[in-house]
Amino acid sequence: MSETKIIGGEFKIPADVLQMDSIRSNEPVYSLGRTCFYAILEDIRKRVPNGGVLLPDYLCSSVAEIPARLGTPFKHYLVNNNFLPDMDSLRKLLAYDENWAVLLIAYFGLVDLNDTITEIRSKFPNSTIVVDDVHNFYGFGQHADYDYCFTSYRKWFPVPDGADVLKKNGSMKLSSFQERPAYVQYKAAGNLLKNHGNIIDETVALELLEKGEAMMAAEYLYRCSDVSRELFKRIDFDMVQTRRKSNAEILHEGLEKLNIRHLYDGAKTPLFVPIIVPNRDRLRKRLFSEMIFAPVHWPVESKELQGTNELYVTELSLICDQRYDGADMERILHVIKDEM
Repeated sequence: MSETKIIGGEFKIPADVLQMDSIRSNEPVYSLGRTCFYAILEDIRKRVPNGGVLLPDYLCSSVAEIPARLGTPFKHYLVNNNFLPDMDSLRKLLAYDENWAVLLIAYFGLVDLNDTITEIRSKFPNSTIVVDDVHNFYGFGQHADYDYCFTSYRKWFPVPDGADVLKKNGSMKLSSFQERPAYVQYKAAGNLLKNHGNIIDETVALELLEKGEAMMAAEYLYRCSDVSRELFKRIDFDMVQTRRKSNAEILHEGLEKLNIRHLYDGAKTPLFVPIIVPNRDRLRKRLFSEMIFAPVHWPVESKELQGTNELYVTELSLICDQRYDGADMERILHVIKDEM
């Protein structure tokens, strides 16, 4: 009897990466999405030293920690259950101080922010718009307008770090960031060991990955590692996009039949396909029991930093990435149907 295929978890880094040629230098990029946001807020403070930033009340705690670390004031605006900013909430906050920056998130690579950006620009032209495209790698920077936009590679591909910023006017300096992030060696080692589960217990890889995550949470002001720069050259970006879109379409069609509310756009390439279900935790537990490790976005670690939103307790992210095929998507749908 074949072993049940695990769906979810960290990417494996291909084992042959250990045999790669000497590292070739690329243009420097940032290490993590949060590194990008830190650099952006620092850059904004040069123009607006006393300004703050408006954050969505639905976001990762690691992003919200950045203004807190910098001492930048922040407030939360509301995000609707369709994953779009509540414009009444944004208008009220910007009317109080138009010079504050606004962070917008392109959730799951499936949300169109163009109307939101257009309205902000028309009514509050002095506001700085920052777009978080960490979930939107294949749509990075393709918005109607923005002042800054940033994305990350490691959620999408088998790389331990890597992120980048687009700035509408001018350039960003990286002089304050260090080289060779220490956490990368643990992340890379853990992901490499995942190739050898038949001889090395998976707990060893997990320990390395967890140590890397802990180090990353504590200190992240680094440039992208040389290892990730080299790995980028080996990624088949077209294949990844095609597989993700195909898998998402299968999930979408199955979820439509099950009448389960979800986010989907066939023209976009998703990081996950999010569903909204009242019994989220029960369903997630059932999926886990079937070796399907669907994450949530996001665990609430601090209401002060992250705000309060019903999406924190009703959203479940269905995996659709390039490691899996149509049969895996049907397996996910079968478990959901059985539980619902």
